[in-house]
Amino acid sequence: MRSISAAALLAMTAGCSWMPWGEKEDPTILPFKTIQSGSYQGFLKNWDDTRTPVFCALIRSRAQWDELMQPAATMGDRRPAGPPAAYFQTKQYLLVARVMQAPDAAERPHVFTPLSVTLRQGVLRVNYLYRAPASGASYQVKDYMMLAIPKERYTTGPVVFQENDRRVCELH
Repeated sequence: MRSISAAALLAMTAGCSWMPWGEKEDPTILPFKTIQSGSYQGFLKNWDDTRTPVFCALIRSRAQWDELMQPAATMGDRRPAGPPAAYFQTKQYLLVARVMQAPDAAERPHVFTPLSVTLRQGVLRVNYLYRAPASGASYQVKDYMMLAIPKERYTTGPVVFQENDRRVCELH
């Protein structure tokens, strides 16, 4: 009986390569965290949206953050104006923005949906879905999607932003 149990245990552990904890991490897929556009007190500075309808950026330092973002402190609001400078020692932000009809509260979280961030053959690729708001609002807003990625996983090279499987920006 003991030899049958031991043989069964050996057979089970020998075939563990299909178990998720035995899989190797795919080095081409970068982990990311979505930063909501209302996470900080401030807004993205203006750009010529007629010439550049989709604005894209890679923010690697607090100085780059300050070039693109405008603080807008409101009394009683405890959100920070931006990430601390120390944050940029290990993280960086990928940013994509549009001027659009103001979304209503229900559709706002679904305007931008990140799908993946990959690094293949030296090219960082950000793939996301964009759904134009259908709220019927009579005014426009600047809204954006920001993704935090580890700094050590991407240091240099082109960045391609793909919206709904179509290239919309490329940074060099």
